[in-house]
Amino acid sequence: MSRKICNDRLPLPSLLLYLVFASVSAANDFYIVFVRDDAVSGRSTLQTHLNVLASLKGRYCLENSMDPRKVKGKLIYCKLGSWGADSVVKGLGGIGIFLESEVFLDAAQIYMAPATMVNSSTGKKINDYMHSTKSPSAAIHKTVEIKVPAPFVASFSSRGPNSGSQNLLKPDITAPGIDILAAYTPLKSLTGLKGDTQYSKFTFMSGTSMACPHVGGAAAYVKSFHPTWSPAAIKSALMTTAKQMSSKVDKDAEFAYGSGHLDPTRAVDPGLVYDMNDLSYIQFLCHEGYDGASIGSLVGQGTVNCSKLLPSNGVDAINYPTMQLALKSNKEPTAGVFRRRVTNVGPNVSVYNATIKAPAGVEIAVKPATLSFSKAARSRSFKVVVKAKPMNNVLTLSGSITWKSSRHSVRSPIVIYNPWAN
Repeated sequence: MSRKICNDRLPLPSLLLYLVFASVSAANDFYIVFVRDDAVSGRSTLQTHLNVLASLKGRYCLENSMDPRKVKGKLIYCKLGSWGADSVVKGLGGIGIFLESEVFLDAAQIYMAPATMVNSSTGKKINDYMHSTKSPSAAIHKTVEIKVPAPFVASFSSRGPNSGSQNLLKPDITAPGIDILAAYTPLKSLTGLKGDTQYSKFTFMSGTSMACPHVGGAAAYVKSFHPTWSPAAIKSALMTTAKQMSSKVDKDAEFAYGSGHLDPTRAVDPGLVYDMNDLSYIQFLCHEGYDGASIGSLVGQGTVNCSKLLPSNGVDAINYPTMQLALKSNKEPTAGVFRRRVTNVGPNVSVYNATIKAPAGVEIAVKPATLSFSKAARSRSFKVVVKAKPMNNVLTLSGSITWKSSRHSVRSPIVIYNPWAN
């Protein structure tokens, strides 16, 4: 589920923030015995629909689905359905648990008994082994630390495209959100499950609820240096200074990580910002086709008459730090013009030159290619023309425009999105 960072007053499409960090935990050695599928209550030969349902419940280790005599003292192999299988197994006297799942593999979970999570291919090997011998056995050893390439986006993180608008790239940015050491209430057990006696003032937590505070704190940090900056200016600073991430690590590219990995130190001095006021958002919503009454309720005023507003220019009608062009045809080329305006928040006298990166099959041009400033707080406008050929079955292509001066580098991703890709 995506959640929202309210760093602007208007509830525009949500900002998703994720980053995976490795976590290390330790457990004593346990020598245990596997239990076969016939730990499921009832006969192992499925003869009736009720037995099928009972077997399915058993495979997920749901409450009242397993024979306590066959669970006690054993390591139980379950498929992840809902959280709590470890509570059920421990309550029946089981010594530990293997959980099969294709998600949450990159987050450290807290269990009530020795446990680990495996993917389906490893799970198949375990299941095959269990059925290859009369007395299958195994041992759980201490956890060992391994190093993995980071940052990368969590497997369970929501991805683009943005369901609210094809003109707005989401997510915006990536921030630490996995295995975060967080304050916790001692009034509740660490898992919240039946029979759990583990209590602590701190725990490891994962999710958008961990990533959001990182970005909120970074925004407050930037605000402390620039008290008069608007929410849009702060958001722009965070996005244009984010560390670029790799599509070789995250195949969904910007649809996974947005502008990149949060870098609060660089965000304090971004050089240029894409600023907006309330009217800018109203014009964007009008361009998106929202009715005046709905827009009025969002901005806390009466019905907005979109026909009386000057229409915003450009294919997306918003002065945003990123650009997304959705293909209009899977047979003909698509072209789009993005109009942007940046404000100088760096040295009074500054000159920025545009550096374009365009993927194969895409042409990107910017005019003018140089922006000159003689004073701080001055603004300059430019337009970016993107022409893209049909992309067959490719979902996205990634490009960018970076404004570079002798001191600053202001990067904006340009994503070409193919709605016809499978």
